[in-house]
Order: sequence, then structure tokens, then C-alpha cells
Amino acid sequence: MRFASFFAGVGGFDLGFQQAGLSPAFHCEIDEYCQKVLKRHWPTVPLHGDINSLVPEEIPNAELWSAGWPCQDLSHANSKREGLDGRRSGLFFKFAELAAIKKPRWIVLENVSGLLSADNGRDFERVIDELEEIGYLGIWFSCNLLSVGIPQNRERVFLIGSYKSELSYKFYTDSSELLRDYPTRAARWSGRKAGSELSESSLSDDPLLVQRRGGFGYTKAASFSPTLRAQTGRHQGGHTDRPIVCGQKLDLERVRETDGVPRGMDGRRGRFIGNAVAPPIAKFIGSRILEIEREVRLLNGVRMRLKNLDLDTFAESE
Repeated sequence: MRFASFFAGVGGFDLGFQQAGLSPAFHCEIDEYCQKVLKRHWPTVPLHGDINSLVPEEIPNAELWSAGWPCQDLSHANSKREGLDGRRSGLFFKFAELAAIKKPRWIVLENVSGLLSADNGRDFERVIDELEEIGYLGIWFSCNLLSVGIPQNRERVFLIGSYKSELSYKFYTDSSELLRDYPTRAARWSGRKAGSELSESSLSDDPLLVQRRGGFGYTKAASFSPTLRAQTGRHQGGHTDRPIVCGQKLDLERVRETDGVPRGMDGRRGRFIGNAVAPPIAKFIGSRILEIEREVRLLNGVRMRLKNLDLDTFAESE
């Protein structure tokens, strides 16, 4: 199965989907730094910049489209969030416009949990209504990285839709797999056995040391890092929190200075990592969609054999 990645960033969806067995067919990403990352890892995949200038004819055929569209106008970190009426988060409608024309078999969308509360919940309803209007039925779920064994508190909302079919409803039949017991990094380091109950295992650990804007500091969190946040112009996230250590000693050679990090590791890298879709969750979604597709092909094959058997039986009776 081929996929097209919109608002691709540094390729979180792409990496996870590839690990699941899907093949990248197209990238759309406006940021020049992210484009360099995408070109480095997927040099043969067509890449378009601004989605506003993208026309349907430029998009190769792909059965699945993914989009972690901009969250700035939806995020709780933005005190003046404009929701889907904002210039950035409103790009969802451009994606929907293209999907309405190309009609991919599957769509997978991602955004911050603020989508659920923006404009008192009306923005989330607008997203659902728009997807239904262009022919998609689907499901949604929220997931924290802690639930998949990654020691970071980071909740995101995912929407999965199938075009004019109820295939996406099958996604929930095995959704508990997402929350199965994963050994956390902290548990692997210390030899303790831990699963998805990460908060319980973290209570006895020392606070996490993180790099903050202007120096180092400690968080109240233990064993896992806080949500990655950015302070960039109008989108005020308070400060940059990027994990330097998580259950291990501070490596001064890694950061070179005790009062900050080298420019090569500064805000830009943290911002793009923070914006990226977590590959383990993308892998889970991609794997589940492939399973559904295999189930459908198997069922169609059985139906075809039964149909042929009925025809042969009818011919013999004649």
C-alpha cells in the first residue's frame, strides 16, 4: 500500500508507516529545514512545498493519505487560539479539498488534544462534518506516548477514515493492542519490570533534568519528560522543554556547556521533534490498516470462490 504524507514535517508518519510495511509515494511540506530531512531519507519521493499551491494532478496515486496538520491555532499553549479559522490550523480545509478530488481509500489525521476543546468543541465537530461531507466514515482516539512505552507525556488526537465504506470501524476491534504492556526505557535501564502503568513506576525516581530556555532545570515529572513545547513568535508555549536525560546521568560532552546546549541542538531541532508524529503510533495505525486490508482481500477471495462454485453447480444441474 502506498501513502502520501501532507504537512510531513521531518517524517514521523513516514517512518512509522514504513516500519509497518507501507511505501511512501509523496511528501508535502513547506519548511525548508524539514524538506532537507525528508530529502535525505526519501530522496526519490516527490516533494511539494506549500499545500496552498498544490493541485490534485501533482499528487501520485496513493491508497492512504496522512496529515498532521498545523496545531498552533488549536493548541492550549496559544492563549489567542483562533481554531480552524486560524491561518495555519485552517489548512485542514485545503487538505480536505484535495482529498475530495483524489478520494484516497484511507485518511489518517493527527493533531493536539486542543482540537477537542477549540471553540467549545465546535471545531472538532467541523472536522468530522467536513470529512463526512467529502465521503469519509471513521473513528478517532486520543493517545499519550506514555501508553506506548515512550517516557514522554504527550497526548495527541488521531482520526482514521475510509472512503464510502465502514472499513475504518474495524480498527477498533483490536485497538487494545495499542495499550499493551511495553517495557519503558527507564525500566530497561534499571532492570525493573514495567508496562503501561508508567506513572506508578515513576514515583520513586528522581526528578528529570531538562534543558530550559536559558539553562538547565528540573521538572516535577519523574522517569519521563514533559511535553515538548516551543516559544516561537505568536505561539507562546512558555519555554522550550527538551529532555537531556531521562533516567541517566547528564553527559556534559553531549551538551558541551553546563549552562545551555550548542546551537546545532537548539530550538529548531526541539521544535521539529516536538511537531513530529511519534513513529510507534504511526506504525501501529499503519499495521492495523494493512491487517484490515488483508482481511478484506481474504473475504473477497472466499466470496469469489463461493460464487464460482455456485455457478459450476448451476451449470452441472443444467
